[in-house]
Amino acid sequence: MKIGVEMAIQFARIEFLRRSEGGDSCRKAAYNARTIVKNKQIGIKYNFSHKKDNVYHTVLIPDYVNQKFKNIQTLMNEVERTAKRDNSQLLKDIVIALPDDKELNLEHRIEITHQIVDAMQWVQNGLGVQIDIHKPNIGDKNWHAHILVTTRRFKENGEELGDKAVDLEAKFVTVKGQWRIIKDSEMINEIAKDIINAYFAKLGLPYRVDEKSEVPGKHIGRIRNLINEVVNENELRKEAHLKIINDADVITDSITHYKSIFTKQDVEKAVKDIPDPTAREQLVQQVLSSNRILELYHDDGESSKYFTTIEVRNEETRIIRIANKINNRVYYNDIYNLKSDIEGLANVSEEQKQALRHILLSTSGVRVLRGRAGTGKSYVLAKAHKLATNRGQKVIGLAPTHKAVSELRSKGYTEVYTVKGFLYNRKKIFMQDSLIVVDEAGMVGTKAYAELFRVVRKNHCQLILAGDEKQLASIERGGMFEMLSNNFGSHVLIDIRRQSENWSREAATKFAESNILSGITLLRQNKCVKFDNTLQDSISKLIYDWSLSKFKLHEKLVITVRNKDVDILNSSIRSLLKANGTLQGTEYRRSIAGRKESYMAGDRIVFQKSDKDLQIQNSEFATLTSVNKNEFVAKTDAGKEVSFDPSKIQFKHGYASTIYKAQGASIKDVYVLHNGVSNISSSAGIALASKPPNIERKCRTTGPFSQASISSLKRGLSNKARCTPWAKYTNFCSFN
Repeated sequence: MKIGVEMAIQFARIEFLRRSEGGDSCRKAAYNARTIVKNKQIGIKYNFSHKKDNVYHTVLIPDYVNQKFKNIQTLMNEVERTAKRDNSQLLKDIVIALPDDKELNLEHRIEITHQIVDAMQWVQNGLGVQIDIHKPNIGDKNWHAHILVTTRRFKENGEELGDKAVDLEAKFVTVKGQWRIIKDSEMINEIAKDIINAYFAKLGLPYRVDEKSEVPGKHIGRIRNLINEVVNENELRKEAHLKIINDADVITDSITHYKSIFTKQDVEKAVKDIPDPTAREQLVQQVLSSNRILELYHDDGESSKYFTTIEVRNEETRIIRIANKINNRVYYNDIYNLKSDIEGLANVSEEQKQALRHILLSTSGVRVLRGRAGTGKSYVLAKAHKLATNRGQKVIGLAPTHKAVSELRSKGYTEVYTVKGFLYNRKKIFMQDSLIVVDEAGMVGTKAYAELFRVVRKNHCQLILAGDEKQLASIERGGMFEMLSNNFGSHVLIDIRRQSENWSREAATKFAESNILSGITLLRQNKCVKFDNTLQDSISKLIYDWSLSKFKLHEKLVITVRNKDVDILNSSIRSLLKANGTLQGTEYRRSIAGRKESYMAGDRIVFQKSDKDLQIQNSEFATLTSVNKNEFVAKTDAGKEVSFDPSKIQFKHGYASTIYKAQGASIKDVYVLHNGVSNISSSAGIALASKPPNIERKCRTTGPFSQASISSLKRGLSNKARCTPWAKYTNFCSFN
């Protein structure tokens, strides 16, 4: 018998394709299938059809699922659509070494692969599976199968992917009377070995697969080639990226996905990975000389050095045109009684009464309320809801995030939706002649506004938009709130009511007015900005400041921009709390996305996905009150107690957060970490406005104090170009 002769065939590797690591389902599927797939979410087409080593391709789906999903273009775009988070696990990415023995042909290898897939029971459990078999290059022997498995099950209707199949993760078995976790990688290796050995026996071949630990050294090179097939995601991404960035239209689309206007520097940044400087410059010129591009000018004819596209201009022009039609309708909804009601309000300032007059007594269809954090917008919207409903007006509250929706609900709004949920379910919602109130309207993206205005106009609704364009912007292309404010006018709340200290009110005002340098100066004068040489110094000193706070754990929060800094802060703070005895008791571990996390009673957490059954919202903060292997109990900051299975609910530690997660949270003591990245103007503004009087504010920024560090902080606090609408510049022409 030739036992152990062909050991390289017993190799299987399984990993998650993660978005946080640059993973893209469409790119991976195109690469495995050696074909072309377009990611419709971002408008990028991946082409690997030049590779000719794919000898078998198929897609397996459950019987009840629509056959359209056997097309990887459809399947992988559904994977991308349902994966909402930046750190989503998109697919299970598997490579299996297949026998290269001369007695086996392609049909044998296909049958072995299908037997392995059947044994893993992915399809039987409602998942989708893409299979591709690659033949060896000349001189090699590494036949192998690539398998991509959806992490989400298909819904019963067979038309879309649903929840994550968390029950199919690591299996528990008993070994010598003790529980042991069998990971997918171990299971698939064992299954592959048994199936291949059984197949050899069925064919009467003398070969067998030994344990993978006994692979002879002469086959290591072959296995290394297979490992490289799995771990070369960065190279794959780079190869695809370099092909993509040679397309001027793709570059333009990728930039305008997030920005209404852009500069030459934005284009240069998009093509920076092209190694040839001449090719880079030529591509930049191709982008800027395209007939899609419009150069923007100031009123005096001076170039603004900004550009937009015809498509962006047309989309935003359509929005304004529809908004004008809504605005030009005349509405008379019990104006005289409402006016009397407003005048009779107690505990309402004159400024707030003026705001109520603007949004409730106007006969126009679009009313805009602006105000910085702390000026009382939420209070005004609560009063508006009560006054309007008391007079028989149907009021629907909308907001871009679940956290903001919860805030509206806490202010008395009885019918509330996220903007996305409202638009998705619009046919089921009775809204004729309603008053629709959109809070945090500055966070609503351009495409959402386009659809919202069509729905509002069709149903003859009135619209109140409330927000602050200086705070958080939409993640995708936005800026419409500012444009609508300019077009239709707005009432602006100015008096910051949460602050009793003159300097803090003045600083918040400076930031809101984009007078960044003056705001930073006031922060420095009051010892609220500290400069450190390294990020580690900033984190260590910020945590020390945090530890000295007299506030309780649920009353204080560290805010930063990058998720990786959030993880470092959470881990460091938790270590401190364990060391000083604040956290005590039994600790339970769970493994999420390959990362181990530990929790115990008293830990702060933040939920990362809404759950209707538990009635928890994405970005809702809570404190764990008890923990055991199968059940965690938490008390939300709203006072509600929830019990949940920690393996089925998405959450993480909640001592530190990105500003988007913190939006709408009731925070008394705020600490801001600035690491010279991204736009944190909202962080500073919200941190200042949300804090009670006489509490020290802390912002630490990486880098020694210098003019350069001040400039970096200033840029971070004022970086709003991506959400500026093209219409700010009234003159434009084609750049040809």
